[in-house]
Amino acid sequence: MSLSTNQKTNGGALATLVLVFFFWGFIAASNSIFIPFCKSFFNLTQFESQLIGTAFYGAYFIGSLLLYVLSEARGSDLLNKLGYKKGIIVGLCISIAGALMMIPAVSDENLQPIEQKTALIQGLHPNQKIITADKAVTIKKDSTGYSLIIRKGEAGDTYLTNSVILANISSAFQPTAANGDKVAATFPDEKVPVIVAALKGEQVAFGNFSFILIALFVIALGFSLQQTCAQPFAILLGDPATGAQRLNLGGSVNSFGTTVGPIIVSFFLFGTINADVDNTSVSSIKTLYMIVAGVFALVAVIFAVSKLPSGKNEEAFERAPKASRSLLLLTGFIILVIILGYVTAVPKLVLLLAVMAIVVGILFYSNSLAMKNSEGWGAMKYPQLIYGMLGIFVYVGVEVTIDNNFGALLKTPGYLTESGLSESAISKYISLYWGSLMVGRWTGAISVFNLSGIKKTIATIIVPFVAFAIILYVNHLSGSDVNDLYGYAICVAVIIAAFFFCQDKPVKTLLTVSTLAMAAMLIGIFSKGIVSVYAFIAGGLCCSVIWASVFALAVAGLGKYTSQGSAFLIMMILGGAIIPPFQGVLGDMPAIGMHYSYVVAAGSFAFLAFLALKFRGVLKAQGLDFDKQIESGH
Repeated sequence: MSLSTNQKTNGGALATLVLVFFFWGFIAASNSIFIPFCKSFFNLTQFESQLIGTAFYGAYFIGSLLLYVLSEARGSDLLNKLGYKKGIIVGLCISIAGALMMIPAVSDENLQPIEQKTALIQGLHPNQKIITADKAVTIKKDSTGYSLIIRKGEAGDTYLTNSVILANISSAFQPTAANGDKVAATFPDEKVPVIVAALKGEQVAFGNFSFILIALFVIALGFSLQQTCAQPFAILLGDPATGAQRLNLGGSVNSFGTTVGPIIVSFFLFGTINADVDNTSVSSIKTLYMIVAGVFALVAVIFAVSKLPSGKNEEAFERAPKASRSLLLLTGFIILVIILGYVTAVPKLVLLLAVMAIVVGILFYSNSLAMKNSEGWGAMKYPQLIYGMLGIFVYVGVEVTIDNNFGALLKTPGYLTESGLSESAISKYISLYWGSLMVGRWTGAISVFNLSGIKKTIATIIVPFVAFAIILYVNHLSGSDVNDLYGYAICVAVIIAAFFFCQDKPVKTLLTVSTLAMAAMLIGIFSKGIVSVYAFIAGGLCCSVIWASVFALAVAGLGKYTSQGSAFLIMMILGGAIIPPFQGVLGDMPAIGMHYSYVVAAGSFAFLAFLALKFRGVLKAQGLDFDKQIESGH
């Protein structure tokens, strides 16, 4: 089976489609504000605040599984019946419902007197705090006791002269900022009831964090359906052999949304680019999610009135009961492991290893059974899909784990600085990591514009440096000193050379960037200082085009099973919920530490390079050699 390389890309339809890619990135950026808000507002531990991410990744898995199970029950592919266009609209409507659910979950109408929160304050963990509804008073727990922080002004000044407070604090009130608008004093644990009683009249807001997680889960369910439709839709809008290039274009637009989103959202909510969670009011969060709902509604309307093709596949649906049993067995085992984690003392490392072994084992076992008898396996009878599912699981996991554990590494004394970086100094490095994905995706999307010869060469050199300059400027606007980031231009030059070497060939691209990323991780592990920082951040440059390459190769030749296969692939975003905590557990072990825990990332990229070789073999056996087709089309 071979595919023609003469099919032209539907440019107008593609331009409309990439709107959803942009808003996935733009809306997701609000989580950088929402997570610290929830941590303070609900007095959560760091682990508990990260359940926001778990809700998102869990929704992708459950959403894709539900889509598949419902299609099986009906005996017809729901996406083929709806079409990709309508599927995206339905997904947007689900996300609108989730955004609206968020509003009552953070309602500022739920207020309680602070004296009723004495037990809650006594149960705070270090670095947790409780803030009064009018922002006048903050009580913060630290390793030695408590701090009472008063905001100067009409609401807070009365407490500065309160005789009970002055008699029970351990130190006098001292300014906490250069402008002196806040002052703080310390007091020991046993003084909590007395101090709280002296604050009688203050109120604190409360909400339902569980309900917030449900709302976020619903939003991400919509994302799951949107992505399941949009990814194969982008491939459908042109030559399948160049589908990875269109996915790179969508990814580049998504990365641009992620880059500008935090700035725009922060400026809108706080009136400044540097957001301060202590100044975040509940009404601001409500406003944010009202805007989220409005944006989703606007995009849904644009899709409804656009002249996009329906994206339907008219071929007959074929049930896949064996694939259903395999996926339900996979889900059941994961649920069983989670239950064991709650009711037993089995170490987290063992549980996470068990989940990863279950995913890899069941998928490979399913593939081996399908190779013997393909009947009843649906899309899973194609080995390229099995490799793609494993590839997406590992790719999402490694992309997220590099970032999620990077902050802890930067704070480690002796790694970059003698004492380790503070929270405020870390953000620019995290920003550069995610910005690196934009650099790579912008470069990978150049081929979509059909440039040739010297024009394409110039664009391939200039575009990544333009993207890099935008990242530096964004960080400069936020007040960060970017002087030590200029040297990262060397890493940008290396990825440009890699793009020239790969020539837009998906297998060659996957193999090359995975190998480069593995080498970068090893350099980062066995070095320190800015060289190690650059090496780990460069993982983002390599990750930038892996999703598109894996997805395009995984659905190649699936025909009527394309939407089913897409749902299976989106399901494997689950890797983002498994691999990062696995590295975190290793990082907590004194014998390994956070620095050497990045062996997880190195191993993940090695596995992706292995998958590239497997893709090439199975696709050639089916007459699908995208690399050769693209080469002959140049």
